[in-house]
Amino acid sequence: MILEDYGKSFLILTFELIMNLDQNDIEIVHNMPDNRFEVILEEKKAILIYMIRKSLFIIIHTEVPPPYEGQRIAANLNRAALNYAKKEGYKVRSYCSYTTMYIERNLEYAALLG
Repeated sequence: MILEDYGKSFLILTFELIMNLDQNDIEIVHNMPDNRFEVILEEKKAILIYMIRKSLFIIIHTEVPPPYEGQRIAANLNRAALNYAKKEGYKVRSYCSYTTMYIERNLEYAALLG
Protein backbone atom coordinates (compact mmCIF):
# COMPACT_ATOMS: atom_id res chain seq x y z
CA MET A 1 0.00 0.00 0.00
CA ILE A 2 1.32 3.44 -0.89
CA LEU A 3 -0.02 6.50 0.90
CA GLU A 4 0.21 9.94 -0.69
CA ASP A 5 -0.85 12.95 1.36
CA TYR A 6 -2.55 15.75 -0.57
CA GLY A 7 -3.31 17.97 2.40
CA LYS A 8 -6.20 17.67 4.81
CA SER A 9 -8.88 17.02 2.20
CA PHE A 10 -7.63 14.08 0.19
CA LEU A 11 -5.45 11.07 0.77
CA ILE A 12 -4.75 8.71 -2.09
CA LEU A 13 -3.89 5.11 -1.33
CA THR A 14 -2.68 2.85 -4.09
CA PHE A 15 -3.23 -0.91 -3.99
CA GLU A 16 -2.17 -3.42 -6.60
CA LEU A 17 -4.99 -5.77 -7.55
CA ILE A 18 -4.05 -9.07 -9.12
CA MET A 19 -7.41 -10.12 -10.47
CA ASN A 20 -9.56 -8.96 -13.35
CA LEU A 21 -8.26 -5.39 -13.43
CA ASP A 22 -5.27 -6.43 -15.56
CA GLN A 23 -2.97 -6.07 -12.55
CA ASN A 24 -3.33 -2.29 -12.76
CA ASP A 25 -2.95 -0.28 -9.62
CA ILE A 26 -6.12 1.25 -8.27
CA GLU A 27 -6.16 4.45 -6.29
CA ILE A 28 -8.32 4.76 -3.23
CA VAL A 29 -9.08 8.41 -2.64
CA HIS A 30 -10.09 9.52 0.84
CA ASN A 31 -12.55 12.28 0.01
CA MET A 32 -12.78 13.84 3.46
CA PRO A 33 -15.24 16.66 2.60
CA ASP A 34 -17.78 14.05 1.43
CA ASN A 35 -16.90 11.43 4.09
CA ARG A 36 -16.08 8.80 1.50
CA PHE A 37 -13.35 6.51 0.32
CA GLU A 38 -13.57 6.17 -3.47
CA VAL A 39 -12.12 4.22 -6.36
CA ILE A 40 -12.64 5.56 -9.88
CA LEU A 41 -13.42 2.69 -12.27
CA GLU A 42 -13.65 4.06 -15.78
CA GLU A 43 -16.91 6.06 -15.68
CA LYS A 44 -18.10 4.62 -12.36
CA LYS A 45 -17.07 4.81 -8.69
CA ALA A 46 -16.78 2.27 -5.93
CA ILE A 47 -17.44 3.95 -2.58
CA LEU A 48 -17.37 3.49 1.16
CA ILE A 49 -19.45 6.10 3.00
CA TYR A 50 -18.82 6.95 6.64
CA MET A 51 -19.49 9.60 9.24
CA ILE A 52 -17.64 10.63 12.36
CA ARG A 53 -19.40 11.37 15.64
CA LYS A 54 -17.08 12.35 18.49
CA SER A 55 -14.60 9.45 18.73
CA LEU A 56 -16.69 7.05 16.64
CA PHE A 57 -16.00 6.23 12.98
CA ILE A 58 -19.31 4.93 11.59
CA ILE A 59 -19.24 2.98 8.32
CA ILE A 60 -22.61 3.31 6.64
CA HIS A 61 -22.33 1.72 3.19
CA THR A 62 -19.92 0.07 0.77
CA GLU A 63 -20.84 -0.17 -2.90
CA VAL A 64 -19.00 -1.53 -5.94
CA PRO A 65 -20.53 -1.33 -9.44
CA PRO A 66 -21.71 -4.80 -10.60
CA PRO A 67 -19.11 -5.24 -13.37
CA TYR A 68 -16.35 -4.86 -10.74
CA GLU A 69 -17.79 -7.03 -7.98
CA GLY A 70 -15.68 -9.95 -6.80
CA GLN A 71 -12.36 -8.20 -7.46
CA ARG A 72 -11.56 -7.27 -3.81
CA ILE A 73 -12.33 -3.59 -4.36
CA ALA A 74 -14.78 -3.51 -1.42
CA ALA A 75 -12.17 -5.27 0.72
CA ASN A 76 -9.55 -2.68 -0.19
CA LEU A 77 -11.96 0.18 0.53
CA ASN A 78 -12.72 -1.30 3.94
CA ARG A 79 -9.07 -1.94 4.71
CA ALA A 80 -8.24 1.68 3.87
CA ALA A 81 -11.12 3.03 5.99
CA LEU A 82 -10.35 0.79 8.96
CA ASN A 83 -6.64 1.61 8.81
CA TYR A 84 -7.52 5.31 8.76
CA ALA A 85 -9.83 4.90 11.77
CA LYS A 86 -7.11 3.01 13.64
CA LYS A 87 -4.45 5.60 12.80
CA GLU A 88 -6.70 8.43 13.99
CA GLY A 89 -7.69 6.62 17.20
CA TYR A 90 -11.38 6.14 16.42
CA LYS A 91 -13.60 3.31 17.57
CA VAL A 92 -15.58 1.78 14.68
CA ARG A 93 -19.26 0.99 14.31
CA SER A 94 -20.56 -0.69 11.17
CA TYR A 95 -24.03 -0.35 9.69
CA CYS A 96 -22.77 -1.93 6.47
CA SER A 97 -23.23 -5.69 6.13
CA TYR A 98 -20.08 -6.01 4.00
CA THR A 99 -17.96 -4.16 6.57
CA THR A 100 -19.35 -6.30 9.39
CA MET A 101 -18.43 -9.45 7.46
CA TYR A 102 -15.00 -8.01 6.57
CA ILE A 103 -14.19 -7.37 10.24
CA GLU A 104 -15.39 -10.87 11.20
CA ARG A 105 -12.98 -12.31 8.60
CA ASN A 106 -10.11 -9.96 9.48
CA LEU A 107 -9.91 -10.14 13.24
CA GLU A 108 -7.03 -7.66 13.45
CA TYR A 109 -9.76 -4.99 13.17
CA ALA A 110 -12.04 -6.44 15.88
CA ALA A 111 -10.38 -4.33 18.60
CA LEU A 112 -11.59 -1.20 16.81
CA LEU A 113 -15.25 -2.04 17.38
CA GLY A 114 -16.98 0.19 19.87
